[in-house]
Amino acid sequence: MKKFMDDTIFLTNDIALDLYKSVKDLPIYDFHCHLSPKEIYEDKRYTNLTEMWLLGDHYKWRIMRAFGVEEDKVTGNASDYEKFKSFCTALPYFIGNPVYHFAHLELKKYFNLTLPICEENADQIWNLTSKHMEENVVSPRTLLKDSNVATLITTDDPLDDLKYHQLLLKEDLPYSVLPCFRPDKIINIQNKGFNEYIANLSKIADVNISDFNSLMQAVENRIEYFVNRNCLCADLSFLDFPKGIGDYNLADKVFKKKLNNEKITKEEAEEYMFCLVSFLAGIFSKNGMVMELHVGPIRNGSTKLLNAVGPDAGGDSVGNAIDVEKAQKLLDYIDQNGSLPKTIIFTLNPNAYYPLATLLGTFQGNGQKGKMQLGAAWWFLDHEDGIYEQMRINAATGGLGLFIGMLTDSRSFASYARHDYFRRILCSLFGAWIEKGEYCAGSDKKLQEILEGICYYNSKEYFEGK
Repeated sequence: MKKFMDDTIFLTNDIALDLYKSVKDLPIYDFHCHLSPKEIYEDKRYTNLTEMWLLGDHYKWRIMRAFGVEEDKVTGNASDYEKFKSFCTALPYFIGNPVYHFAHLELKKYFNLTLPICEENADQIWNLTSKHMEENVVSPRTLLKDSNVATLITTDDPLDDLKYHQLLLKEDLPYSVLPCFRPDKIINIQNKGFNEYIANLSKIADVNISDFNSLMQAVENRIEYFVNRNCLCADLSFLDFPKGIGDYNLADKVFKKKLNNEKITKEEAEEYMFCLVSFLAGIFSKNGMVMELHVGPIRNGSTKLLNAVGPDAGGDSVGNAIDVEKAQKLLDYIDQNGSLPKTIIFTLNPNAYYPLATLLGTFQGNGQKGKMQLGAAWWFLDHEDGIYEQMRINAATGGLGLFIGMLTDSRSFASYARHDYFRRILCSLFGAWIEKGEYCAGSDKKLQEILEGICYYNSKEYFEGK
């Protein structure tokens, strides 16, 4: 029996162990996260594990609620210690859950502790980690440095002035903090507060938005603002791909109806979204930006939880498998107009992996290696089985060696242990194929190059073109 959380955890054979040793210390290129540039700039020092772990991590909140922990000890006014003790009490019951894996990897990575996280060990873990934080600076910046992060890309609203990104640029940091353009509030026309948001966009873009053309001008102005501040990509999220034909006249009518507070149908909303996403893709392509599409989440499914705690609090879930036929029509429309940028599509429902992966293969080419990417196992899928499944399908339908690898998609600065988790699973997948005689890269040097690419260099080249 293996020792709990030893150095070979998640490594299934000796080959995997050797491969892992060759990539474990590579830098991290985190091309999608929800970390706060303001928090990085202010660099508040953590004093306990609740501050470091629990205050913004809805992964952990979900398991605490499932265990019956009262909300006061999850996101409420209970003491930091009470919240931590509640988490420790719950965690042993979540065997096989990635949160169990993540928490122990984080404890080992940042505090060199391999104690099982449970009620019996809660006080010891709390005291040892708190003492460590008294004697050593543990903060957003030290966690990023200790994690060997080279680049992290945040998720930013089009109205953001990117003040903190600019302030961070002036500092001598060992990593880059770059913005990402996230226009969800412009795309999702039926969301609450849409008109108020457009009014604010009009002011900050200095464009009188009265129709679809002026909306597009305002959006292009904001993209230009972001690009001039080192933005390399955009991120769009919706439940499913919109169905449309590219009727910009209809999109204009729908937009005007919305501004006049008239009711619009689902079909009208989809045509508006189809046209806007197509337009956005063209601007991204013109500026050499990567387009990331996160598709499939049901947002804020519990109204009661939303009203009590707010969004991004663990109230989301997996929607039905996306409509790949609608995805094909949207990508084809953009491609026909000569404006399909590098594109990564993340799906939250694994039933869409295979058809989506084959669809992306249809649009590869144009002299760009790995232009279309099936995004890494995301959110509810970033567990051991989910990561294996995504990579196997990626391999079976395309070129796994071209894969741009893992991302954190997290609000926790301790979440970079997930990259270690991914690298261990990746090396075990390769190790199994090599052990069975099913794979040989031609040389150890080529094998090393391929693994290093998936872990770091492919994403750096993909986003920076270097």
